[in-house]
Amino acid sequence: MNVVVLVGKVIELPVMRETSGGYQCATMILKVDRPFANSEGIYEQDEIAVTLWKGIAQTTCDICTINDVVAIKGRLACRMHQRDGVTYRNYEVIAERVSFVKKEGER
Repeated sequence: MNVVVLVGKVIELPVMRETSGGYQCATMILKVDRPFANSEGIYEQDEIAVTLWKGIAQTTCDICTINDVVAIKGRLACRMHQRDGVTYRNYEVIAERVSFVKKEGER
């Protein structure tokens, strides 16, 4: 089963683009807290790219603002490519659902 759930703060707005096949696509960056403290007692954060397609991309681009807190349900995808005989793997989260938990400025 390939399911990813993230809750984080939008730190880079999605920008709509269109693929050569005519599909709408966008990528946004979320800052997500880690569930444990490091050796210094600090909770670090990860910046995770989330890819949005079609209607989810359009809706999210229309209403999303910096610092909104969103919940993403999706899947992890891997793209592989080779360079100089070395295989590289690039992972991305593909959003299947985006829920706005808290809009910037709300309490």
